Amino acid sequence: VSSETVAGTADAEATISEQRATDAEARAEKARTNAESERKKAEKETKLEDELEAQLIDAQNKLGEAVDAVHAARERADDAVVQADKLTDEIRDAKSMGYDDDASVADSISVADEKRNERRVCIGQMEEALTDKLGLEASTRKLETTIEDLQRKAKLQAKVAASIRRQADHSMSIADQLEEHALEEREAANLRQAARVKAKLGVESSDAVLMSTEAQLAEAEKAATEANDLALASREKAEQLAYEAKVGIQDTAPLEENVRIAQESRDSALVTYECSKESKEAALKRAAKAKQVHETNCVNLANLERDAMAELLHKESVQQAEMLATHACENAKALGDQVDMLERKHNEARALSTEKSGALQIATRYMEKKKRVQSVSSSLSKLTLLHSAKFRNWDKSQPLPNYALHSIPDANVIKKAELGKEEWKRWVEFNQSHFCRTYPESASRNYNPLLPWAMGCQFVSMNFIRNKFMLLNDGRFRENRGQGYALKPQYLCNNTKEMGEAVDGALNCSQPRNISIRILCGFCLPKSMEKKSSSTLNPFVRVTLYDASPATLGRLLPPPVFKTHVVEGNGLNPVWNTQDAAKFSCSNPSVGMVLFACYDHCNITKTDLFIGASAMPVSCIREGYRCVSLFDSNNTRSGA
Repeated sequence: VSSETVAGTADAEATISEQRATDAEARAEKARTNAESERKKAEKETKLEDELEAQLIDAQNKLGEAVDAVHAARERADDAVVQADKLTDEIRDAKSMGYDDDASVADSISVADEKRNERRVCIGQMEEALTDKLGLEASTRKLETTIEDLQRKAKLQAKVAASIRRQADHSMSIADQLEEHALEEREAANLRQAARVKAKLGVESSDAVLMSTEAQLAEAEKAATEANDLALASREKAEQLAYEAKVGIQDTAPLEENVRIAQESRDSALVTYECSKESKEAALKRAAKAKQVHETNCVNLANLERDAMAELLHKESVQQAEMLATHACENAKALGDQVDMLERKHNEARALSTEKSGALQIATRYMEKKKRVQSVSSSLSKLTLLHSAKFRNWDKSQPLPNYALHSIPDANVIKKAELGKEEWKRWVEFNQSHFCRTYPESASRNYNPLLPWAMGCQFVSMNFIRNKFMLLNDGRFRENRGQGYALKPQYLCNNTKEMGEAVDGALNCSQPRNISIRILCGFCLPKSMEKKSSSTLNPFVRVTLYDASPATLGRLLPPPVFKTHVVEGNGLNPVWNTQDAAKFSCSNPSVGMVLFACYDHCNITKTDLFIGASAMPVSCIREGYRCVSLFDSNNTRSGA
């Protein structure tokens, strides 16, 4: 490959690369312009989305204010209804006073008229509150419709803005890629331009060396020609002199001198010719070597350009692959976010649907109950002792009439005990002037009755299921021989300063009572009703203290238990007489209970079969030797 061919190739490649770089820069500039346009459009749509969100938030705030106003109007209406009912009772009482011998009929009529006027005012306030409530509910419905419309528009605008933002990001990414490609093309064009310059410099250098060699060769040929001409002239002159010598010229000395000088000139010319010939051969060798080196350099330059182009193409492919992978990850992440958002909206919609369905069911039941409600005659209401009232909070329950009764399930009893001492004290204060009933939520289980007893509840309902809690209930009413009524502790009855201190002391467990019990023996123990074999008894006794501290019962802590050893094969008169006594500390001895239970240990099945048990209040326990009667699973006295 000649240097002229390499130079021509480099020139053509530089021209093509320059054209490609120019085209790539034009495409990049166009893509950048499109990306800027898309970005401005995305900013406009995003601003519109923000405005819709601001309108939605404003509407939601207005809706919250309207809902609060509706609740306030409803509360005013409820208060007016309660006040009107109270005035109705007072009017009824005023009328009944007229039949008393000591009361004046005119005074009773005057009081009744005054109460009627107050009731009319309350009814007017109730009607006004209901009118306000209806107007507010209408505005609330309008706001809800507006909010739904804004939410729909906001969702649509969010989708549009997100799509345009993605398009703008994609356009920006394409513009960045095209700019990077244009930069790479420009770098390649610069490299090919440098290669073209180097090729031209190489060709010019080779031409200079070749011209210098040719000039030296021409000078050598000129010197050789001159030497040859001089030699020919000297030979002709020598031949002439030789001829003249033959013809008889006697004086040859000058001619010989001329011959000698000509021979020396010829020899010198031959030496110069030989030197010029050698210089020509050396110059030709150097020119051939320089040409070979130049051709090698051209080949190496072409290889380097090819390698650089391959490396550049590889780099472009790697960058393009990385960019595609990045876009794929971003698209996958965006799709995942959309899926999460849709799932969240789906869950919110499901929860809202469930809430509305429940509200519809409650409203339907309320309307059905309202249709069944009939006016109660005044005579029947006078005969009714207690009226059920729904519990909301103690602030609303305390002003209720004394005949109002709260019914609380056992689960709520535990929750109220977990709220702390202030809640306990409020409950005790309520039960000092009102009635309260607790009951088990399930018919298949019982609950610990000591906690409602400690709070002063008058009615503690139980399921007739023979278990330890039913034994505690039986033991509570066994202190007055099972008459069915047992007085509350004195500190739970009166609301005085001394009684308040007593309540605080009982709830704070500041005066515990220490109890020490030793189990000596038993006699005439029957077989367990669960035992099917006729083997002898292996009895033992378990003593359990059920403390009436709300802190202990509210946290559902296990009660302290003492267990004797097993007496093998003796149910007639087993003797334990243990040196270790059952030692307990009762935090609230006024309500606490002790449960004595006797079991039969089966060595074969390794189970404990119930024989009998009995419970007694801690306040009824006395010092000395005592006999405890046991009751079996049928609540029948059996053994001791």
